[in-house]
Amino acid sequence: GRGRGDRGDRGGRGRGRGRTDARQRGRGSDGDTKPGAVKINLKLLENAGYEHLYGIAPVLNALKANERNFANPEDEEKEKDDLNDLLDLQDRLSTVDGIDDDFSRALEDEFDKKEDKRIIKPEAKLAPYLFVQEGTLDNTKRSFRSDAKIQASSEIVTLAKEHGLPVAEVDKGVLNTLCGSRPHQGFVLRCGGLDFEVMRSIPSAVGDDAKSNPLVWLALDEVVDPQNLGALLRSIYFLGGGERVGVIVTAKNSSPLTPAVSAASSGALEFMTVYSTSNLPKTLNNAKDNGWRVLGAAAEVPGSTDTRRDNTGANDNDWDIGGEDDGATQQRQEQLQQCYDLYDVETNKPTILVLGSEGKGLRTLVGRACTSFVKIPGGSKIAGEDDGSQAGVDSLNVSVTGGILLWHFLSGIRA
Repeated sequence: GRGRGDRGDRGGRGRGRGRTDARQRGRGSDGDTKPGAVKINLKLLENAGYEHLYGIAPVLNALKANERNFANPEDEEKEKDDLNDLLDLQDRLSTVDGIDDDFSRALEDEFDKKEDKRIIKPEAKLAPYLFVQEGTLDNTKRSFRSDAKIQASSEIVTLAKEHGLPVAEVDKGVLNTLCGSRPHQGFVLRCGGLDFEVMRSIPSAVGDDAKSNPLVWLALDEVVDPQNLGALLRSIYFLGGGERVGVIVTAKNSSPLTPAVSAASSGALEFMTVYSTSNLPKTLNNAKDNGWRVLGAAAEVPGSTDTRRDNTGANDNDWDIGGEDDGATQQRQEQLQQCYDLYDVETNKPTILVLGSEGKGLRTLVGRACTSFVKIPGGSKIAGEDDGSQAGVDSLNVSVTGGILLWHFLSGIRA
């Protein structure tokens, strides 16, 4: 449901208006509305398929990428014309004798409905909109904004109009309501959402098709924090974009592609395709059969205290581990799995980097699907201290880990 929802009808507001007052209201400016006539029903907007992007970068990139639903709202100019036609008809009929009372009441009811639609403020309408904070576009009042932000603000409005989106200037309180009081920088875009694209298997790393595939894949095992997902997408886009880095997540227990993710990615989400799989272990096992090395990020081999490493960063037997489910194969695979320091891992092989969830790490079956594991040594390790104590900090945030791993592998491939 990314399309526009049906506009809700409001009940009649009574009769007895004079025709002169009605005409003044009907032909007034857009500002002739009653404050708070309709409250913002965020749940209704969500059920209709709308999201509220916030911040200059996410809004600008969404308009540039044009991947979201910007379906044109109902033509409000036509509404005004219809309302004025009713007023003209009402005036003409007022001079005619013998008009049926029921017809007059029906005409006034129709007028009520048309006018009620007009008093619904933009922020309460079930329609795509660009909302801009009052004064944001007045550069004389916003002199503290950088030239880049002034230019971006102007580009946002231009692109919105090109997409046929109405632009409404509203006060800061309205924007805060729409985006949950998050930092909106004066811009909120109401539009359709983005979804994961289902991927049955990661494309092969061998053969002619491999040349057009990403060099590295990042597989996220139940990363639920939108801030972490957004930060990872930002790193992916900055370091290589969709051409050099692919990203796949678990279909369940992963953060959806919400406005918070777009904001945390600084709008990078708008230019990316995020794939999903319903069975990550199976996807990884199939990828190994298609030439991929699967490295899980972990401080040690899950379920083992053996963190042996050698100077090769690779194991020839890793490439022979298939996806069989018999116990002997599983035991042999676990025996072959080793955990390497990052600077000991070769970077010239097609690689899938697997990151686990916040706090829990890799699930058991996902860990078994990895050929080996990789860890980022901490400062004490690099300095040659063996006690492993780092003032209670023994790991990195998942988004930081992903950024370091991606930079290491992509830099090695480029070199």
